[in-house]
Amino acid sequence: MSSAVFRSAYIVDRKHDYLWFLGLPFAAVAFAMFAQQHLPGTALVAITLWVTVPHFFLTGVRVYGSPIEFSRWRERLILSPLLLILLAFFLIRFAPLTLVLLVALWDHQHSFMQQHGFARIYDFKAGAGARSTKNFDLALNWFLFGNMLAVSPLFTNVWVRMLHEWRLPISAGMVQQVHQFCWAATALYALVYAGHVVWCIRKGYTLNPLKYFFLFASYFLWYYTSFNSSFLVGYAVAHRIMHDVQYIAMIYFYNRKRVERTGGESSFLNYLARSGNFKIFLLVCAASSLVWFTLTEGHLRNLGFGIIGFDANFDLFSYSLISSVAMIHYWYDAFIWKVRQPQIRLGL
Repeated sequence: MSSAVFRSAYIVDRKHDYLWFLGLPFAAVAFAMFAQQHLPGTALVAITLWVTVPHFFLTGVRVYGSPIEFSRWRERLILSPLLLILLAFFLIRFAPLTLVLLVALWDHQHSFMQQHGFARIYDFKAGAGARSTKNFDLALNWFLFGNMLAVSPLFTNVWVRMLHEWRLPISAGMVQQVHQFCWAATALYALVYAGHVVWCIRKGYTLNPLKYFFLFASYFLWYYTSFNSSFLVGYAVAHRIMHDVQYIAMIYFYNRKRVERTGGESSFLNYLARSGNFKIFLLVCAASSLVWFTLTEGHLRNLGFGIIGFDANFDLFSYSLISSVAMIHYWYDAFIWKVRQPQIRLGL
């Protein structure tokens, strides 16, 4: 599509965008609904882990495998893991609920910020939108995702139960008022956002329609599964397939584009970027999952040699490790994907 108003541009190309960014959310919803009905809970959890672990691992490959990237963020990449690991182990020891809430809320924020980042890439590729568009897009994500967490039956059960556990009981009428307020606030901002789009058109700025379809597909997944899943794991399967697979695809194509434009930065990244080595790339992802299971699923218990207290503390170690890696990933993604940075644009 190309006109004075609309200008389409893809993150990768037409085929891969429709496969990974535009079509995948709908396929993930269909699979999650099928899996929720026909697969045991352990299988659903396994699916989420198998796609989540490479998501975390490839962030490390991206920043530590690139001498240029590592030199740009040297202090952060050295100090951040140490501080976040210490924070996780401290909180799990003295304030475990605080750690759970921190990781959960940061995970939700990280989820919609990734979609916001992809939307920014769609506008960057098309040269679309005004300078203020990124702010309107960001606010749209806050309203839409926050509204989903507040009003969907799945997450309403979560926060209502949490309030009762904190001895802050909330009546059915109060829940209904919260829902009405959130829907009204979201609808009001939708009108504001539509006004910004109209303003862009009248000022002569182009629009990339693929960005809007991408956001629609993303929020269709989140809203549909949160309103139709009986358990969090059903929602998690669809969410993780979309969130993690899109990230894995982005890492692969980003790295390949950088190698094509710069000649590469390390032999390892160059090797993974070769089009004929895509299977090797997937094997590396699978290997990272196997290592993760070894570290967190109890396979190291035998290394305790019967030491008293090792088995009892292993679950504590596992959750602390999981939380540490998750927070490190969330923190890194907050600054390594800024589209405005020239170095990032080399891979876009």
